[in-house]
Amino acid sequence: RRFRNFMSYDRRWLEDIGSEDSHARALWGLGYAVVLGPTTSVRAAAVNLYEMALEETVGFDFPRSWAFTLVGVHAYLRRFSGDSEARRIRETLALKLFDKFEENSGDDWPWPENCLTYANGKLPHALLLSGQSMQRGDLIETGLRSLEWLLQAQTGRDGVFSPIGNRGWFKRGGQKSSFDQQPIEAHALVDACLEARNVTGDERWVREARRCFNWFLGKNDLEEPLYDYQTGGCRDGLSAEGVNQNEGAESTLAWLLSLLALKSLQPAP
Repeated sequence: RRFRNFMSYDRRWLEDIGSEDSHARALWGLGYAVVLGPTTSVRAAAVNLYEMALEETVGFDFPRSWAFTLVGVHAYLRRFSGDSEARRIRETLALKLFDKFEENSGDDWPWPENCLTYANGKLPHALLLSGQSMQRGDLIETGLRSLEWLLQAQTGRDGVFSPIGNRGWFKRGGQKSSFDQQPIEAHALVDACLEARNVTGDERWVREARRCFNWFLGKNDLEEPLYDYQTGGCRDGLSAEGVNQNEGAESTLAWLLSLLALKSLQPAP
């Protein structure tokens, strides 16, 4: 009941069990497929896979895997709000994430880990979703505080969004790595900011979401767009040497999901 992650070119699985991260991201996608799948058969297949895979996450150890799962659970419960097992697992994972924040946070480091890495915005996003659904103001407060801090930590010159680079990340007590910057971080913060706006009603969060989104369009440290107007894809990141010219699936999905999230703010014609 675990997803695998790596397959060779000759179609051999390279592992018996995939990472917690890959399993949780699969559940995130399946949760939305349950709600948004284009046909009854697709939605039924998503429900079947989701129900088989969800229980395994209770034993997971990493905050990102909890957060990715929680975002998927929230989507799933939009269709099956009475599913007591999904609600139980949501509460379990949300409280594990909250407790991790409580254990590790300090006044200058409101974070559940000693290093900021990738998709950081998904952690406050998950707390905000869960806190609102569970009517837990303490989860919401922690989500907002950590999100505010993340945005401050990732603001560069002239106020542009400057994501943490994967060449060293950002360790507690150290300096933030400037490169390579990845699209997944911009997307995670767009989602988190828009959820903060849903929770608080404060339009300031929409402005923050747009600031993160504009990173794709050239309002970044290199003043170079990552969105490719010719192909419709998104380049893989910003390095000290320039824009990474590869256009991978994760990067393009990060761009498209960010675009759709902001478009959802506009009234339907």
